[in-house]
Amino acid sequence: MNERNSLLDLIQQEIDRFCDDKRAQLSEISEDLIPIIDYTQELLQGGKRFRALFAYWSWAASLPENSKPEELIDQADGIVGIASALEVFHAAALVHDDLMDQSDTRRGKPAIHKRFEALHTDSSFLGDAERFGQSGSILVGDLMLNWSSEVFGAAVTSAPSTQIETSCRNEFSKMRFEVMAGQYLDVLEENAAPLREFSEAVTRAEKVMLYKTAKYSLEAPLLIGASFAGADENTLRGLSNFGIPLGLAFQIRDDILGVFGDPEVTGKPAGDDLSEGKRTVLVALTLQNSSTSIAKIFNDLLSERDLEKEQIEFMQTTIRESGALEKTERMMQEYGDRALEVLETLELEPTAKQKLEQLARKVISRSN
Repeated sequence: MNERNSLLDLIQQEIDRFCDDKRAQLSEISEDLIPIIDYTQELLQGGKRFRALFAYWSWAASLPENSKPEELIDQADGIVGIASALEVFHAAALVHDDLMDQSDTRRGKPAIHKRFEALHTDSSFLGDAERFGQSGSILVGDLMLNWSSEVFGAAVTSAPSTQIETSCRNEFSKMRFEVMAGQYLDVLEENAAPLREFSEAVTRAEKVMLYKTAKYSLEAPLLIGASFAGADENTLRGLSNFGIPLGLAFQIRDDILGVFGDPEVTGKPAGDDLSEGKRTVLVALTLQNSSTSIAKIFNDLLSERDLEKEQIEFMQTTIRESGALEKTERMMQEYGDRALEVLETLELEPTAKQKLEQLARKVISRSN
């Protein structure tokens, strides 16, 4: 349990076991349902597992003094289940996010809605293939949200006390609520931003990334893991102060990769966020720092959604020349430094605290 690969293996085994059970249940209903679990299980293979790892090491860091994770078998099983549930929830969010963003790829492969669309076409079904793909992905995303709750619910029953179980459930519920709120703000911004003042764009973009990503990707796993260990309010508050700026750094890095990342590494087309009309901090700073005429052209292109290579290159150049890329990278580093400074002050189990620091540095410096 102390080695990263062992932990990831246990999480994958838990996810595979759950998927195998669901495959059997779906098969009993109808063989036509098998694509649902095929697509789900493939999406749940591998990945960086940041959320799972932060939850685990936050738990290990917050255990009572003199406790060792490998000695608490029942609780270790529980935290692996919790970590697995977070990964299933994350995958569900990706399914819905890809559909809403009209993003055709995920990790270099067709997104779930495109897989259902291909199933419709390859099977010569009647009706509209695109609509079939959209419907299938909505249902898969909904199922995965339900399954994440099922995995989580089973895991927290091994909590040391009813109070700890309730605390974990409350944090999980809060996470789901906040990410949905952030997701709506993201959709709203993509559609309403052209009608709003550019001067307010950065503030709006920061709120979106706080609720859509930062809180659920980093803060929530930390708080859920620590809550499962019975952490006190001071520890939880400290982990929140660590997780939020780290989550913001995480999202800013993701936004930069969404515009300038290598497709061979990110698994997404070059400039994909620009084609999707993403209203990120990077974009908001570009609009604020460009001339009125350039900002208008840039803003109009963001609303088109179907951009040519030359248009994407123009937008990438505009971002660089406006100074937005440099400023965004500086913001990312400042958020990352703030998170590490907070972590340094926290009284946590030393080995697990070191693991959290290593994970944080990987989040800040990741290349895909």
